[in-house]
Amino acid sequence: MLRFIWSLSIFLSLVSLAVMALLILRRTYIQRRSSADAQMRQHLLKSLIAFSHHRDRETLKRAVLEVPARVALEAGFEFLALLRGEEHADVIATLIECGLPAEAERQLAGGNGAERIQATEMLGTMRSENAVPLLLATLDNDRSREVRIAAAIALCDLDALPPLDVALGKIGIAGQRSRRLIELFRRLPAERMPELKDCAARTDAAPFVRVAVIDALARSGDFRLAGFYGNIAQSGPAEVTAAAIRAIGRTGHPSAVAILFHGLEHEDWGVRCAAAEAAGQLGLPDLAAPLARLLDDETWTVRYAAAKAMSAIVPEGERILREIAANQSSRSQRTASLILAEGPIP
Repeated sequence: MLRFIWSLSIFLSLVSLAVMALLILRRTYIQRRSSADAQMRQHLLKSLIAFSHHRDRETLKRAVLEVPARVALEAGFEFLALLRGEEHADVIATLIECGLPAEAERQLAGGNGAERIQATEMLGTMRSENAVPLLLATLDNDRSREVRIAAAIALCDLDALPPLDVALGKIGIAGQRSRRLIELFRRLPAERMPELKDCAARTDAAPFVRVAVIDALARSGDFRLAGFYGNIAQSGPAEVTAAAIRAIGRTGHPSAVAILFHGLEHEDWGVRCAAAEAAGQLGLPDLAAPLARLLDDETWTVRYAAAKAMSAIVPEGERILREIAANQSSRSQRTASLILAEGPIP
């Protein structure tokens, strides 16, 4: 029995040494491969930069074909983000001639999450023949919600995104917590804006999705949506109300004073904070007094936003802020003094 235990311990020791040796060899191989990839990537990037001067596609094509396709795909995608116009189109045409769409398709089929996301973006950029069906299949079946969102963004760039409610259903409720949804919504063309408005107005939609839609719409700077934001700001979950109020701060609204006054008294601190920031952005002197009351709010973020807004409302808000700072020590006085010490808003 003791001999058996002794033999087993020796065997396990040898196995552990063998496994450790394999791990060391694997790590050495990965490091050497990464070092070689980095050198080839730098060489290709130099060729891409040189192309910006000589515009010789044949020379660039030879440089691309000299490195592995995966390295060329990564370097090419990074460089494309710096280009516009004809130069951007020429580099894409060269990458397509070198067969890189096939490498993107391979990564999309068997790569890790980051590689699949990059592959969807490259397929959307290179607009290969198989891009739309492959991206639609990815939106339907990929196991990662982030990859599905990336596929939806690429399809949007290709003007092939399914109806928005269908696309969101394919992404899944769990996937509708990603900030990349705002990017997706911002990519939608102007003619699909009614879909965004319908999504933002749906009371049965996930609040996070409605917030993302409102944020995306607000970034468009379309002043015609002011009434739409005003309607949403007066009803709905707190986070949706806060998003609508932030949008009003960007675009304005005929009834902004009344809407923001109600927001400043809202039970949710996020809404109060958004209303204070919007009041400062719009410079509404009628809200200076309600903002002053928030300097004693129980939430620090609200107090800071209110004081910052008052300093932006010149002269009424700033005057009240200085009066409060000159009073006896209190929570309001300390907040006012802090904001005044920061100096004027640039």
